[in-house]
Amino acid sequence: MKALYACDLHGRVNLYEEMTDMAARCGARIILLGGDLFPTIIPSPLALIGGSPDFQDDLSAQMRFVKDYLSPTLRSFLSSNPGTRIAYVPGNHDWIPAVESLESLLPEALNIHGQALSLDGMVLMGYACVTDSTFWVKDFARRDQSDDSYVPSKFAIVSDAGRLRPSPDGEYALREHSIEEELAAVPLEDPGRTICVFHCPPFDTGLDTLHSGKPIGSKSIRAFIEQTGPRLSLHGHVHESPYMSGIYQTRIKDTLAANPGTSHDSLHALVFDTDDPAGTLTHSVFGRHVPAEVLQKGMPARRIRKIKAFFMKTVLKGK
Repeated sequence: MKALYACDLHGRVNLYEEMTDMAARCGARIILLGGDLFPTIIPSPLALIGGSPDFQDDLSAQMRFVKDYLSPTLRSFLSSNPGTRIAYVPGNHDWIPAVESLESLLPEALNIHGQALSLDGMVLMGYACVTDSTFWVKDFARRDQSDDSYVPSKFAIVSDAGRLRPSPDGEYALREHSIEEELAAVPLEDPGRTICVFHCPPFDTGLDTLHSGKPIGSKSIRAFIEQTGPRLSLHGHVHESPYMSGIYQTRIKDTLAANPGTSHDSLHALVFDTDDPAGTLTHSVFGRHVPAEVLQKGMPARRIRKIKAFFMKTVLKGK
């Protein structure tokens, strides 16, 4: 079955339009979305620096995006392409109320976070959470391993009953199981037929290479893949990784794993046959492999990521 995978679209209409056009052209029977589905509204720098930002606008914008654009657009696509399915996981930029709104308004699409579901002869397993950082959205932030602590952040916010509230002293992390513990509760009964969709990439695999060259993925997700051996594992979160490491796919023991990266201007997607991912996996920008001459095109995105990293370290870091 032909499949299309994309991630980190961050509410960009141009990327969603390119995705649905590509899915229709290639005859994809399933679209898989790997998290960070909705836009992010950043409070004013002065409010952040002064310590008095209002993050409620971020949630409101995501709710509007789901209602006014994403749900009707994907429903129209499904109506025009009968037999095609959509499955997704959220990401660390996505608020839970916005995810719940998408579930309610577009029940035809499947939220596979924390589940292993049989679908059309394969098994889809999804997981949205990422390792903790200073970023303020904590709904899908977790400690990586069970003995890890949380990352102090000046603004640690969670959603609660449709509103946002502070979550001080690592409450958001300490009240939840770690990634390691949550994945242990999702057994794979048939790994050879399983496609995993993780927002976070596995640690030190070339799929999690930051602008600095350092790996920032999850050790627990890597261990899960090594221990269970799914057929294919799809990832995102680290936008610039293919440009930094020079690869968008790799092998983790018997598992083919991939992170297409992302760009504001052009869709970074993967197209493959679910019966033969290794023989068919193709990147919408890079083709089968990342050409050396393409790497320089990632420089603008990498500069943006460097600015974001400086911002997170200096403005968002807690004591």
